[in-house]
Amino acid sequence: MEILLWIVIVALFVASIAGIFLPVLPDTILLWAGFLLYHFVLAEPGAGLPASFWWGMVVLSVLLYGADLLTNMYFVKRYGGSKWSSIAAAVGIFLGIFLFPPFGMLILPFLFVVLVELFVSNQPFERAIKAGVGSLVGFLGSAVVKVVLQIVMIIWFFIAAL
Repeated sequence: MEILLWIVIVALFVASIAGIFLPVLPDTILLWAGFLLYHFVLAEPGAGLPASFWWGMVVLSVLLYGADLLTNMYFVKRYGGSKWSSIAAAVGIFLGIFLFPPFGMLILPFLFVVLVELFVSNQPFERAIKAGVGSLVGFLGSAVVKVVLQIVMIIWFFIAAL
């Protein structure tokens, strides 16, 4: 039974990393499911994960949620987008997750940024496209950040658990 539970925990961790690229999978929730499964089912009573682990996971989980929005807004700005474009990128990510998974996270921010640059900021088409490309670079950048954060969380789990 113990081996089966470890397989489930590892499968949850793998699914959480896949969730970075497939937004229909709740990546952070899958990580936490693995942590909780170990702590409440697999660990010996009274010998679960320490409080420092749980506090660290809370902080890293908040960073995971913020990674998409913050990196997207940063790169839109860096590629010449306006403040409104940065906000449009964040709204596009949020709506894209729910309206058109999994590609909505790429398409809607790009479209929203281009449209805002064209019609709100009155920028030339080339500059609007460049800012839109910034939203794509931001998504890829956030994916890298999220992979690194999740690997750190998983390694920390195994260090604390074993």
